[in-house]
Amino acid sequence: MKTYEENNLISTAQELLVPYQTYFESPVNRLSVIKGGLSSSSLKDLLEISGSTRLDIARKLDLTEPTLRKHLSAAKELSTSLSEHVLFLLELYDKGIDTFGSVQEFKNWLPQHNIGIDAKPNDLLDSITGINMVMNELNRIDHGILA
Repeated sequence: MKTYEENNLISTAQELLVPYQTYFESPVNRLSVIKGGLSSSSLKDLLEISGSTRLDIARKLDLTEPTLRKHLSAAKELSTSLSEHVLFLLELYDKGIDTFGSVQEFKNWLPQHNIGIDAKPNDLLDSITGINMVMNELNRIDHGILA
């Protein structure tokens, strides 16, 4: 049985992900928002959902920490490539929460070596291809294919 705190974390993460659902579900909407640029607030959402440090998120996004801080404090749209990477990470967290049933369980899984992808999922999140590999592994887990 989940504790109140676990349920609260799931609820908070799910609430933060609601505005992005339409982009997860429609490639046309996804492309439109990527080309237009996600709001810099999406970085704040990613930090809160992931529970990662600024340095960790900066590394995943191939940014320096000062550059990430500038994006966080600016009220403007992100670049196309940064928007795409952030959106894919948000979608991955959405899928991970769905697969594992909790944010914490998904976060516990990310740093563990995974036989199916022969890597630690967390080490693959610095590229779209890596995120897709992790997403495919989550789909396999959903269907009971564990290796």
